[in-house]
Amino acid sequence: MRFPSFEVASIKRNASLSPQSSQRNLPGGRINFSNQRLRQVIRAAFGGADIEVVGGPNWIDDDRWDIVAAPAAVDPNAPWREMLKTLLMDRFKLRAHVEQRERPIYALVFARPDRKLGPNIHPTSTPCAIEGNCGSTDTNSNGVRSGTIHGTARTMTQVGRSLSGYAERRVLDRTGLDGRYDFELTWSEDVSIFTALPEQLGLKVDGQRAQVDVVVVDSVARPVED
Repeated sequence: MRFPSFEVASIKRNASLSPQSSQRNLPGGRINFSNQRLRQVIRAAFGGADIEVVGGPNWIDDDRWDIVAAPAAVDPNAPWREMLKTLLMDRFKLRAHVEQRERPIYALVFARPDRKLGPNIHPTSTPCAIEGNCGSTDTNSNGVRSGTIHGTARTMTQVGRSLSGYAERRVLDRTGLDGRYDFELTWSEDVSIFTALPEQLGLKVDGQRAQVDVVVVDSVARPVED
């Protein structure tokens, strides 16, 4: 069986000590990860902020990496996550599996008893017909310290997913709301994401436990750099 793979890829250790990092999924199936911890890259390959990666040596959280890769031909439908898994298996010798475990999660719920949403979120006016190709979420952040999330035509499940990476725990929708929403959430060193969420969106997160899929790192090795 042949797994999808990138045609060209560059992997380099980032020693800049910069606190800023980025993940860019470019047109045609290309990726550009800058100053990323390997645990973050594995999460991206297996589903993004909506899945937790457990296990592995300390260096997958300590070392930072720049990864640039592209498929053989420009393809807007290129399965970049599957190609990234292949890259991780080939270059980092990653062996991992998915299993269900009971883990701490955050439930996304209303912050007010009257279930009123905040000033920065409202039902979208964007026409939306195809579930798999509808709306978008843009982020510009300096990790958990500061940032902005802007969403267009997002379901509440997708709102929760966009929060997961910054809440540092999976955020699952428990609002019961259907439909799609436009929203903008901004936080800073003075106003944390947990404070901004009820003030701006009328939502909050409630700590709970649930059975969820996790990625378990069985083995991994530092790569030979390009």
